[in-house]
Amino acid sequence: MTAQSEPQLSLAEAQAYLLERARTQGVTLEVYGERGTATSVKAYGGEVSEFKLSTRQGVGLRALVRGAWGYSFTENLSRPALDRALDSAVENAELVQPEPAAALHDWPPPPALDLYGEGLSGVTVEQKVQVALNLDRVAREADPRVVSVPYGGYQDGDLQRLVGNSAGLGREERQLYAMQYAYPLVSEAGQNKMQGDWQFTREFTELDPTRTALSAVEKAAALLGAKPAPSGTFPAVITGECLAQLLMLFSPMFSGKMVEEGKSPLAGRLGEQVASPLVTLVDDPTLPRGLNSRAFDAEGCPSVPLTLIAAGTLTAFLHNAATAARAGTGSTGHADRHGIQGTVGVGPSNLFMQAGQTDGPALAPGLTGLRLTDVSGGHAGANPITGDFSLEAQGFWLEEGEVAHPLEVFTVAGNILDLLAGIEAAGSEVHWTDYGAGAPDVRVNALAVGGA
Repeated sequence: MTAQSEPQLSLAEAQAYLLERARTQGVTLEVYGERGTATSVKAYGGEVSEFKLSTRQGVGLRALVRGAWGYSFTENLSRPALDRALDSAVENAELVQPEPAAALHDWPPPPALDLYGEGLSGVTVEQKVQVALNLDRVAREADPRVVSVPYGGYQDGDLQRLVGNSAGLGREERQLYAMQYAYPLVSEAGQNKMQGDWQFTREFTELDPTRTALSAVEKAAALLGAKPAPSGTFPAVITGECLAQLLMLFSPMFSGKMVEEGKSPLAGRLGEQVASPLVTLVDDPTLPRGLNSRAFDAEGCPSVPLTLIAAGTLTAFLHNAATAARAGTGSTGHADRHGIQGTVGVGPSNLFMQAGQTDGPALAPGLTGLRLTDVSGGHAGANPITGDFSLEAQGFWLEEGEVAHPLEVFTVAGNILDLLAGIEAAGSEVHWTDYGAGAPDVRVNALAVGGA
């Protein structure tokens, strides 16, 4: 029998097999497994331009040998392939340095968190295709200035996740989602602009293609008629989506690993005032509708909400088991792993700033300055080690609190901690991004702008 024709085990069977093999060999082992199915439908010009169905599965192994972690993975779940992966993990552990506080844990049970339900039950392929086609059609017909919808479609996923180890831990969860998005291209008087909107849900019937498409066109059309931005330092209203983008760009500064390595501007500042009293920053993996929700982290540690900043005071960092042990505290349930091939690190889940008390329209009365709606170029222009940023941006110019006109692409610069310290008012509603971060609209006293 060839390797390809060996019978494939299920994820649960593969995990049980590996842990039993590890027990008989005296190996301390953690097994992380994923199995996912996904649908992706894209539409363009009234026709389906792409249709994909995909399935992936595999296990990632982490063997602890004399205080050192050895990693391996396999997408082949036959017994011979699993044996080879176990051998590789042990061999790899012998090639790396021991890690202080390396250990496995049998954590308490995770919270009851239903991220599955019946959201995609009975939904046909035809219905999914129709969502993508409706998004494209409604957006193209909504405004004569719409040239096309270059990016638009539907996607969903069904994920099974397992974590088990030699300490007796066993975890499993299932979750699913459905998402739609539309980014129309609009043109007028020689100007071309593109902006969009999206919707995420765990219940297919909640999707509203018409609403998403019309909102996308409205956002794109609002950018037409843009004028050059002035250069200088101005008061500004920052939209919740934009502030959430910034928070996610700088989320590594809350990582216990980055703090330990001296790569965070927050190192040594627990208990200090680091932001405006209006800022309470929370990471909550247990939100039922959060994009990055989960019952447990990549090590099987139960998920719990964690307040990082409370009324401006730094109260906690994100930790996995090892960073917590070295810091003399407990894991916060933020062990992060990018798929079966990834190593265990530290990362956020649903990171958001809590809403304030100010109604949206009351944020900018009499304000002449900027309404910042979007930033880009974060990989090159945002430095989580220092907190500094210099980013391309989109937005509007305000005169006496009213939108005067949109702005051509400009640059904003500063330091994220200075920005958070300068928040003078916070809106009463949290707005979320399509990568799982959220914030209310806020008003800041000063923002450096580089325009024409």
